[in-house]
Amino acid sequence: MMASFIAFLFNMITTFVGCLLILRAYVFYQRLSIFDPIARLAWFGTNWLVVPVSRLVKPGRRWEWASVLSAFIMAAVVAVVTRQVTGLPVGWLGVPICAFFLLLRWILELVLWGTIIYVVLSWLQPASPAYGMVWRLMNPILGPISSRLPRLAGIDWSPLIIFLIVNALLYWVTPLSQGYFVSAWL
Repeated sequence: MMASFIAFLFNMITTFVGCLLILRAYVFYQRLSIFDPIARLAWFGTNWLVVPVSRLVKPGRRWEWASVLSAFIMAAVVAVVTRQVTGLPVGWLGVPICAFFLLLRWILELVLWGTIIYVVLSWLQPASPAYGMVWRLMNPILGPISSRLPRLAGIDWSPLIIFLIVNALLYWVTPLSQGYFVSAWL
């Protein structure tokens, strides 16, 4: 009972930090102001890991590669710990593959939660500053679909399409991120 609680807690903390690292890289890509609350959360919540890594990897023009590398390192640590706890072998090729799929899972979960927050804010407070920040983050994802879909009854259906696509992808990515199919191959 206690071991499953500790595993749950470890998973929650590492998922939160991994998503913050990905969000930080995306905020840098989107060129959001550091004074936006979402950007501040991503920035100051991950400085403890990104600053040491940034001494090795310099940021590019569009991407902060230290955040991306830090997220991959976090995913690799989670993959090793998860494989050790579940009794799966830790292979030199299996860990990076699991880490890649875990990183992909975190990205998909961020898109899913961003879409949900976007929809709720668009219904409740479309004039709020928080909606503007979420819109800037989600518009590159929702915009291309929204421009191609007709509006039925004045409703934008692109969040529903993204929600269905992301859930379908999570159905396949989640087992790979946990190392179930990778252990059979490696």
